Amino acid sequence: MRVLLVGQPNCGKTTLFNRLTGRRERTGNRAGVTVEGALGRLRGTEAELVDLPGLYGLAGGGPEEQAARKALLDEETDFILNVVDSTALTRGLALTVQLAALKKPMAVLLNMADEARKQGLRLDPAALSRALGAPVYLISARTGEGLSDPGRWLREGRVPRGDLGADPFAAARRLGALGVKGGRGARPRGADRWLLHPVWGLPLFALILGLVFLISFQWAGPWLARGVEGLTAALQGALAGTALDYPLLREGLLGSAGYVLSFLPVIGLLSLLLTLLEDVGYLPRAAFLLDGWLKKLGLDGRCAVPLLLGFGCTVPALMAARTLGTASRRRTGALLPFVPCSAKLPFLLLLGSRMIPHRPARGALLLCGLSLVIGVISGTLMKSAGPASAFALELPPLRLPRWQSVAKETEVHLLHFFRRAGRVLLPASVALWGAMNLGPDLRPLGPGEESLLFCLGRLLLPLLRPLGLSDGRVGVILLMGLGAKESMAAAAALFAREGMTLTGAQAAVLGAVAVLLPPCLGALGTMRGELGKGFTARLILRQVLIAYGCGWILHALLHLLGGRFP
Repeated sequence: MRVLLVGQPNCGKTTLFNRLTGRRERTGNRAGVTVEGALGRLRGTEAELVDLPGLYGLAGGGPEEQAARKALLDEETDFILNVVDSTALTRGLALTVQLAALKKPMAVLLNMADEARKQGLRLDPAALSRALGAPVYLISARTGEGLSDPGRWLREGRVPRGDLGADPFAAARRLGALGVKGGRGARPRGADRWLLHPVWGLPLFALILGLVFLISFQWAGPWLARGVEGLTAALQGALAGTALDYPLLREGLLGSAGYVLSFLPVIGLLSLLLTLLEDVGYLPRAAFLLDGWLKKLGLDGRCAVPLLLGFGCTVPALMAARTLGTASRRRTGALLPFVPCSAKLPFLLLLGSRMIPHRPARGALLLCGLSLVIGVISGTLMKSAGPASAFALELPPLRLPRWQSVAKETEVHLLHFFRRAGRVLLPASVALWGAMNLGPDLRPLGPGEESLLFCLGRLLLPLLRPLGLSDGRVGVILLMGLGAKESMAAAAALFAREGMTLTGAQAAVLGAVAVLLPPCLGALGTMRGELGKGFTARLILRQVLIAYGCGWILHALLHLLGGRFP
């Protein structure tokens, strides 16, 4: 039996899906988290449950809504579980009326019943069931209320009435009046009076985002990182004089990989704090506040959520942009390379320590700020491509954080980092160590011989010298970043132990180039699938030209200033 879980964005479908199937699909307190259907077995039954992307109606919308409609209209469906947000009943019932017209067995689940009661809403599922001609149940996916026997929904479900009305919105208003009484409504109140204030809203946003970065990069993150560095040093010391005391293991693997893993607390904290802001419902409010500013770039407030998620990783940011229209998706995708992802942080902090000794976070923030400024300039120039689409955003309720959900989402980000480290970082570290210790003939280096890596770097010197970078190994670092941005820090750590040094000015130029180059291959592969290979090819060419041009200009300016960096 095939059962479709259908509802509007941010009605709690995916949280319910995880409860009913034991799966761990991504959830979040904002619209558009689910962009692909997920499959699972409905607990206590043999039915296959499909979690469809959220859709507002059976007409219009983006690619993910079109996929949901295709599943409803064109594929074999035995049953529909319609999830409705109890705190916005009339709005959700507009989709229910359209689903009823499909003449398929269904049941309606009024989710977030606990939050509706807190708002003083008196729900009447029996009256709504009589009007619909289909069973209606009160549930809470967050607390588990009403979920003890999900098989009951299938047993009692039936085809709803077909005379609900030709106008789904008028019918939804009539049904909503039957299904709910009283309540204070959804008008902004409490914290929203400050968070969405036309004067104080933006300063509060700047304060909140500033605290996120300070906690991640300057306060708790570095303190935790020192513990990881100490553990790595202890492991290296334990290997000394043992049968496993091989340079490849001690220096190639533990040295470089341990250096990158020392930044894991920074990446983990950033992911945790961004996920926390999403879960309590603040990210959509930030999107609302930034709407006016983003319109100057030809975007709208909905684009703010993917752009903010880009500070964590470009891949989920691209996936979140699926909920946008075609034009907004392309513009958002074009700006995401200017948002420094967390994978660049280890390398930027390393360069920051050369730019501003004892204050690496400040140097890294300068490089990130440069990237964002160039992105604003690029977005302003792109605005001539056409007007932004109309802005319509669903503001979810502010909630206390669901710590289990926050922990799971942070775990997903960290596991993604570990998988990349295992597939790309460690093999790259071994390859780099070998290239540094082998000659062009792949034999161990003899006295006075040049390594394979040095020979490769020498080929790149004509491109590096105009940037004031005279060491060919710098080019190898940039090439490593194409596979995974974390690899740049691993390569730099290896080269530093071999004697490579950078002045403060060289570190600034290298950082500017590195932060503006195209995203990693994983992000580019996602971009190719989402936005097309032609768009991706043009973006790669644009980013390479911008990175090289900015590096050259910065080198010239620093040369004119003279001596500003040590």
